[in-house]
Amino acid sequence: MIKIKKAISANCTSLLADYLKNPEQVLFFDIETTGFSPKSASIYLIGAAACENGTWTLYQWFAQTPSEEKHILEIFFSFASSFQHLIHFNGTTFDIPFLQAKAKRHAIPEWELPSQTDIYRLISPLKNLLHLPGCKQKNLEQFLGIFREDPFHGGQLIELYRAYTENQDERLLKVLLLHNEEDIIGMLSIYPITAYAALFRESFSQTSAQIESCENAKGETGKELLLTVVLPLPIPKSFSCHKNGCFFLAEDQKGIFKIPVYEGELKYFYPDYKNYSYLPDEDKAIHKSVAVYVDKNHRQPATAATCYTRKYGDFLPQYRDLFQPVFRAEYKAKESYFLPDRQWMSSQENLCSYAEHLLKQLAM
Repeated sequence: MIKIKKAISANCTSLLADYLKNPEQVLFFDIETTGFSPKSASIYLIGAAACENGTWTLYQWFAQTPSEEKHILEIFFSFASSFQHLIHFNGTTFDIPFLQAKAKRHAIPEWELPSQTDIYRLISPLKNLLHLPGCKQKNLEQFLGIFREDPFHGGQLIELYRAYTENQDERLLKVLLLHNEEDIIGMLSIYPITAYAALFRESFSQTSAQIESCENAKGETGKELLLTVVLPLPIPKSFSCHKNGCFFLAEDQKGIFKIPVYEGELKYFYPDYKNYSYLPDEDKAIHKSVAVYVDKNHRQPATAATCYTRKYGDFLPQYRDLFQPVFRAEYKAKESYFLPDRQWMSSQENLCSYAEHLLKQLAM
């Protein structure tokens, strides 16, 4: 067995302090195997990165022959047991089950897993939002402008490892170790990408909002809500998205929403329409207790579609009935609106809820 321990360049880890609360309790890791199935393949290399006194260190345990698999597993499990959080890339699907199956096969005590972060699982749902060509680790590295020396992928290294076990060629060893090292360093470097997922899991703070005049692409004047938020974490690369006239731009730790204001008349539909009468001449519904004083020729039983009152104002869109009262153009209209007043505009809770609501819809 070969054990490697060396310092990792601060250039790769300088940003981690902004994203990890307790870095010395965290372990990044990755395994290299001779195949996808633990029944027929073996683990020949385990790499990990840990922080000690503010400095990140790379650890690698390399099995010079498949017979050393049990040995590197025992050493890794012992080492990993002191950490409270694991970070990996698609380890939920591959690395963890593979390690557990191998531990069982070698009669090694079951690994008590701590909490975990799977970078792949956090980012893959955001593939389209971030315009990623794919969600492999190298795709994410390239998205952030990170490029490797290692030209190989894991599958190509299987034959290199088999060749190494036959002739112990140091050049092959260097290639095998480099690939795993760059996987680990790559994970450290792309970890800030998880800030995009934090946009949808954590709350915004320190919002501000104001309604301003604007001009659309057709040159028509109107109004828009300019909503500014502080993001949960700084994002490593700016991005924007838009939908139904709503626009969002994120840069560093600042997010800006631009939401079109609907200026005009909308309807509020009373839910208990059976208790109302509709007045066709006035195009509105009134409660039956009042309608009894209206001539029968000028009133009729309200239906769900005619049980409304009309309201003119500056309305904001919402994609579910988040804020009350809810206004619509017609009873069956999917578009929903609410009327922001001065109190709503000054409420941090309302503004944060609205920003989170909008972002989830924009990302769909």
